[in-house]
Amino acid sequence: MQQSIRQAFMTKLQPKMRFPKGVYLSPMVRGSELAMRELARKHGNASLAYSPMLRDHDVISVHQLIFSKDNNEPEQQHRFQSFKELKIDKAGRTDSVEETAYLLHETSSTDTSNLVVQLCGSSPQSLGEATSAVLDIYHKNSATLPFGIDLNLGCPQECAKREGFGAFLVEKDINATISCIGSMRQAIDVYCSRVTTKPTLSAKIRVLDGGVDDTIVFAKKLKSAGIDFLAVHCRRRQEKHKGEPDWDAGREIVAALPDLPVVLNGGISCFNDVTLVTERTNCHGVMVATGYLSNHQAFNSTIQSETSTEPKSAVELASQYLDFAEIYPPPSYLYIQKHLRWIFRSSLQPENDPSFNATDWKDWRVKMWSFLVRPYLRSVEQFRGFLALYVQQSGNEDRVPDTILRLVSDVTFGSVKKAGKRTAREM
Repeated sequence: MQQSIRQAFMTKLQPKMRFPKGVYLSPMVRGSELAMRELARKHGNASLAYSPMLRDHDVISVHQLIFSKDNNEPEQQHRFQSFKELKIDKAGRTDSVEETAYLLHETSSTDTSNLVVQLCGSSPQSLGEATSAVLDIYHKNSATLPFGIDLNLGCPQECAKREGFGAFLVEKDINATISCIGSMRQAIDVYCSRVTTKPTLSAKIRVLDGGVDDTIVFAKKLKSAGIDFLAVHCRRRQEKHKGEPDWDAGREIVAALPDLPVVLNGGISCFNDVTLVTERTNCHGVMVATGYLSNHQAFNSTIQSETSTEPKSAVELASQYLDFAEIYPPPSYLYIQKHLRWIFRSSLQPENDPSFNATDWKDWRVKMWSFLVRPYLRSVEQFRGFLALYVQQSGNEDRVPDTILRLVSDVTFGSVKKAGKRTAREM
């Protein structure tokens, strides 16, 4: 039964133009770095993955630092390599330009083939320059170009309000928004006139306050300005990530844009959600954010089998992420903390357990939740120690991953903390 549903879903998602079918990993600040992208592709059925959001002025600064006129090719490579060792303060923060350089550097040809780099900004000129900079950085660093470049037009967060990008740019000035897309389109066309491939241009928006009709008018303007596909978060800005997504609005938007692939986003937490949304809206694909963070295996239909060897527990899911984080180290340990907090949230902060008291420090779950965000937990080794501690404290030793099995019997809160002192390189 599950296989027939999957086949029907994949048939419905036959790509329009040259777009991959299936499930897309959403752009997420400290959430869609290379380790997570590779994890989602290989174990979560992701056919396209977005980078974390990058600010246009940071991308331009990175390009200027690396490819200034005074730099020859060896010097350029040296500068790129220098960004692989980030300076991290006691709170886990990094310089935004250096972190952007790191995120642009941590790539490979297998990554770029289905990677969309997301930019944010509010100036047509700056976004055009940043688009050209992204293309130049990837072309000169890895001799490949990303699958696409995307403009964030849906961010509802305070930083977007303060800096005038995302959903706030759209609400303030739609004409300026269209000019931003036009500038990015021109930048792609000009740069790619001298190479053999051309990345797509897309935008990620939300349903506008004016309703579906206004959103459709806006989407058509984006198409005329040059986007190749559109992602729509089926909630309004004020709703942020709460409440039920408006899939009826999504269906109307899809129907009104028959020549534009539309990807829908919002509250999708498992493979069954994917099939239901696709059948209800006829969308080209779906985009998933926190669903991937909580359980990347929920989008792999093989986990439905009782004989599956794929991870099913929080410890196994987290262990699998840490394996990728060891191969592709994130810019900061804050990325790892974010991933593990999403994975362990339901077990360490059980909202549906009336007896749970989040302030009861005698409860091992409260201690573990607090321990997870300690600033001295910085290395993959320490986070594996956290997993071993979780197994020990919970008393659940079924299917313990081999990477932490040796740690379970002797691990303590203190030993996990001290393990950081043995780490030669901070995350």
